Amino acid sequence: MTLTRLHIVIVLLLAVVVWGVVLLIQGTPISIEHAAPFGIVVGFLGLVALAVEHVLWRQRWLHGWLFCRPDLRGTWLVELQSSYEDPATKIRIPPIVCYMGVTQTFYKLQLHLMTPESESWLIAHSITKSPSEDGYKVFGVYSNQPNVHLRAYRSEIHFGAIVLDTHGPQKLRPATVTGEYFTDRLTKGSLLLSRRIAAQKTRFADADAAFGEDG
Repeated sequence: MTLTRLHIVIVLLLAVVVWGVVLLIQGTPISIEHAAPFGIVVGFLGLVALAVEHVLWRQRWLHGWLFCRPDLRGTWLVELQSSYEDPATKIRIPPIVCYMGVTQTFYKLQLHLMTPESESWLIAHSITKSPSEDGYKVFGVYSNQPNVHLRAYRSEIHFGAIVLDTHGPQKLRPATVTGEYFTDRLTKGSLLLSRRIAAQKTRFADADAAFGEDG
């Protein structure tokens, strides 16, 4: 949930009311002039909230003691191994090379997995430190939407859960990410996110072309 101006106003107003009541109980006189800076303070805190949301959370000097959230932004090269079997041949499909676009702020995270035949979008997520404290774990629930031409006879819209683990010497900027997923089709699989580019791609073809140019 994003911290909005309304949240800031409510919290600050409660603080001002409590502060004023305490002063009155102590016998300290207060007047309306004491509330004059209220709008300025709200505006300043609103700017701080925006800075935290979009910039401060990913600053190296603040990471670990003030903010504990890995920076996953960009587009990742993914190798996906699924237990899914082709209904026609009953043979498990080979590993798939695909891409994951990640948009992220302090409060929000969207993982967009793009394969040649489908797209998956995160519905809900949670980020915690890994038990070893050497990285982070990302838990998510997602929806998968196959290409419209593949539905009904091969693959339907479905939902799943995903667990990712970050790896690398820099906790803030992981070098690789591993994970596994489970779906309501009773399939499961593993993922390896091995490389990323800064550009956030939203189509498989565009991501494929970008990684081809990147070498």
